[in-house]
Amino acid sequence: MIGFDLQEVAKIKDAQKLLQKIALEGEIAYIKKFRCDFSMRVAALWAVKEATFKALDVKEGDISFKEIELCHKDSGRPYLVLYGKAKSVYESKGLKELDVSISHQQSVVGAVVLAK
Repeated sequence: MIGFDLQEVAKIKDAQKLLQKIALEGEIAYIKKFRCDFSMRVAALWAVKEATFKALDVKEGDISFKEIELCHKDSGRPYLVLYGKAKSVYESKGLKELDVSISHQQSVVGAVVLAK
């Protein structure tokens, strides 16, 4: 299953508040390592989590944003870790792998999640 989400950075009115709503501690620490583009990085995290909802065929509220964690390998390559109900949904569908790709532009960010 494929999930895709596109976010306009300008529509993120309060990036700090949104970050607190959707992010785990490791995600917050990762975003704060960068001195610029804070709103863009929060929008990208939002897009990843929304794309994950779509790839798992659930809607916001069925699982929590904080049950999806965006991590990065030393190379910078993103990957996802699921917890709680998100992990249960993933396993109940017989899925074995999640791939994620993120694209950043100044005004728009996009994310694709492939669940297989």
